[in-house]
Amino acid sequence: MSGRAKAGELADRSLELDLTGPEDVGTGFRPYHRFIATIEGAGGARLRQRRDILRVGSVVGVLAYDPVAGCFVMIRQFRLGAQLATGAGELVEIAAGLVDPGEQAEAAARRECIEEIGVAPRALLPIVGFLPSPGVSDEYATVYLGLVDSTDVPEVAGKPGETELTRPFLVPVDEALAGLAAPFPTPFANGFVLIALQWFALNRERVAAFVAASS
Repeated sequence: MSGRAKAGELADRSLELDLTGPEDVGTGFRPYHRFIATIEGAGGARLRQRRDILRVGSVVGVLAYDPVAGCFVMIRQFRLGAQLATGAGELVEIAAGLVDPGEQAEAAARRECIEEIGVAPRALLPIVGFLPSPGVSDEYATVYLGLVDSTDVPEVAGKPGETELTRPFLVPVDEALAGLAAPFPTPFANGFVLIALQWFALNRERVAAFVAASS
């Protein structure tokens, strides 16, 4: 029988493992690979895990903020996964997308803003990095706060030539943050939105300093 849990550091860490793969088990919108990971289990026994992983890689998101108007620029976009999960497939989102091969994350964040909300941010601040679904994907997201002029935002956006349609809209800051305290379930379910708004709510002084430094 093992002992009781002890206090620990609130930080991710690496461990030793034997890893075989990748084995290609599917192709489509994203590559799908199989790996076998062997790690140390309870009592020193070897623990063998076979996992099929959706290969997404680095992505970025931008919480677009207009400090003059006191609003965020959000988008609505159809997501099949959301439709299958909840029946509400037109999600509230922040501008987000993949980092292209050889592209820097900040450049990708700027590009995604232009493509999805129709304007470029005048300044970007990296605010949080997170793993949206590490049990099934290698996706790693870097989220930025982006300062924008909401008066230039179009009604419809999306990259030409792609099967993508985004509908930007403006939300007052206080209204958006109040949504975090709405009764269960919250009126928006996208993890990028929830995480970005929670960061903003906890870091108002840092936001103010960033706005002042970027003026």
